Amino acid sequence: MASILLVCAAAAVSGARTIDELAEWGARADAGLLAALDVRRHLLHWRHAPSRSAIGRVLERLDADALDAAVGAWLAHRHTAAAPGRRRVIAVDGKALRGSARLSQPRRHLLSAVTHGRPVTLAQAEVGSKTNETRHFQPLLAPLDLDADVVTFDALHSVKANVAWLVETKKAHYVAVIKPNQPTAWAQLDGLDWHAVAIQHTASNKGHGRRESRSVKTLAIADNLGGIAFPHAKLALRVHRRRKATGRKETRETVYAVTSLDAHQAKPAELASHLRGHWIVEAQHHIRDRTFAEDASTVHAGNAPRVMAALRNLAIGALKALGATNIAKTTRAIRDQPERALPILGITYKPDLNGT
Repeated sequence: MASILLVCAAAAVSGARTIDELAEWGARADAGLLAALDVRRHLLHWRHAPSRSAIGRVLERLDADALDAAVGAWLAHRHTAAAPGRRRVIAVDGKALRGSARLSQPRRHLLSAVTHGRPVTLAQAEVGSKTNETRHFQPLLAPLDLDADVVTFDALHSVKANVAWLVETKKAHYVAVIKPNQPTAWAQLDGLDWHAVAIQHTASNKGHGRRESRSVKTLAIADNLGGIAFPHAKLALRVHRRRKATGRKETRETVYAVTSLDAHQAKPAELASHLRGHWIVEAQHHIRDRTFAEDASTVHAGNAPRVMAALRNLAIGALKALGATNIAKTTRAIRDQPERALPILGITYKPDLNGT
């Protein structure tokens, strides 16, 4: 099983999208490469790559929780080694596997914890449907060491019980978006005297056919004045966004957020970066859909859909930890030379050139 999973991992790093492509990568690998992946010898002392059917059976029956835990731990180590001593900022968000749906079963839905900056998936869990995401928030993050880290999430996960657990039990910080579906907290934030506060940070950028600018204000929340109806909130944030798409009218949006970070722990520019950086998880999903065709995948049996997602997370995280900026271009560069995938996974490979 270990050798089959190593073949799958190396194939994923090479850009394999389907179970058929995982098997095809193994078929292109020579005997020396298969030996490095610990593929066993057969009776005639030949090494044969695992077949498509063998790979499919393993992926369907594999313990997906154990695989996600192993992949997350390995990627966390690589991420820490690439940026030692830095506070991690982690986004929590969900993703549906659209092609996994059948008449007899709904589409699979996964919840992930992904680092900002260089996106590395630290944890992943299957939650059944989007409405179940909030009750899987704590089980997803419970195995992780989050001491002094910052966790970002959208309004769906701005649940008081989860936030209190995050601060009190995991000793982490948070940046939580507050929307009108939490009327008490939102009304308190909207009612603060923002006009008396100067803009503390601005940023703008162009790209993808639009121009966007953002201004940020922060305001300390005084406990002796009643605080705010959100646990451990130290600062309130107001982000005003202006967006102008080519050929369209300018749109404006005001977003409120709260954080357990105090003013001396994070500057307004850093808090703005945390809010904007949360959407790195969407960039991760985009890579999985466009480069690895995850939404088009029709794999649906057993645990195979989630295992394939874990292999994609492994490939993207390993490449990002090494500094790759374009995953599609990188996988194309190594697709036709299977031996290039092994060093990326930390496997030493010294080809035997005798007789060649």
